[in-house]
Amino acid sequence: MIKRRIGFHDFLIFLSFIACAVVLMLNKNAPTLVLQGVLLWAGCVMPSLFPFFFITNILTSLKTTNKFARIISPFTKKVFRVGGAVGYAYFCSLISGYPVGAKTVSDLKLKGYIGDSESVRASIFCSTSSPAFILSSVGRVMFNDVKFGLLLFLVHFISTFITGVLFSFYKRKDKPCDKILTYSKPDDLFYQSVYSSVISVLLVGGIITLFYLLTELLAFYKILSPMVRLLTLITGNSNFANGVAFGIFECPKGLNALSKGGITFFTLPVCALLCGFGGLSIIMQSLIYLKKAQIKTAPFILSKIVCAVISFVLAMPFSMLFL
Repeated sequence: MIKRRIGFHDFLIFLSFIACAVVLMLNKNAPTLVLQGVLLWAGCVMPSLFPFFFITNILTSLKTTNKFARIISPFTKKVFRVGGAVGYAYFCSLISGYPVGAKTVSDLKLKGYIGDSESVRASIFCSTSSPAFILSSVGRVMFNDVKFGLLLFLVHFISTFITGVLFSFYKRKDKPCDKILTYSKPDDLFYQSVYSSVISVLLVGGIITLFYLLTELLAFYKILSPMVRLLTLITGNSNFANGVAFGIFECPKGLNALSKGGITFFTLPVCALLCGFGGLSIIMQSLIYLKKAQIKTAPFILSKIVCAVISFVLAMPFSMLFL
């Protein structure tokens, strides 16, 4: 029975990819959409991610990181039930955004600085959007409102912090690893850092391109239309409906759709929800690094849903008071 189920599952996957191949061959716009996805990555994502990938690789080889880990260790152990080494990953996530935090946690796990349960707890709160994206791209460019960007970033930061505290109870009896960060700086540190950064940013680019193509094809064939109509009936706003529908797959695309409707009472909560969830594209980027280090991914996926709900609820009083 198990073998039959596995065979049927593989057959469904096979048929799905065959169907995707047929759609791509029949759709004359597919090559253009792929190119647009690549240009989106090359023009917006790569310039912001590559430097941070490189910097975090260099920082992990400096002794100052060890000192930082020791200083912050009492706080991280008490609040998040993780060692000080994860504090460094949290710092990288806060300044760099998705998926740098997941990559740093993965590196720490592979090097033996954090254990199994600890790595799961770490992956949950070391998963944040970057200040540059929320403040500049969303606040200044999309909504043309600096105050809106500041409020969105504040809600996002508090929500991810609360989510990290909640999931600190995941296998809480498993104590954090007290292993001290040690360094053996290689002679070719610059080469290894550049090489690792290039590979990482190319992986991210591939996923972004695939999800960009997917969302555009879903829109072209009106597969998302039922969801958009339902959300439009609920919210009474087509821009909200399109924003949520697209944001489930690609967060920036969803936020851009929301910005076209201007700022209303529910704009901040819905934007916070999308930033907290991250979109399937961001989640997939993070899962690549987490799976590489054999970190359980089910709690991470659950945490993104929880963070989205917390973000939505928390943003409502902020919207009432400041917008």
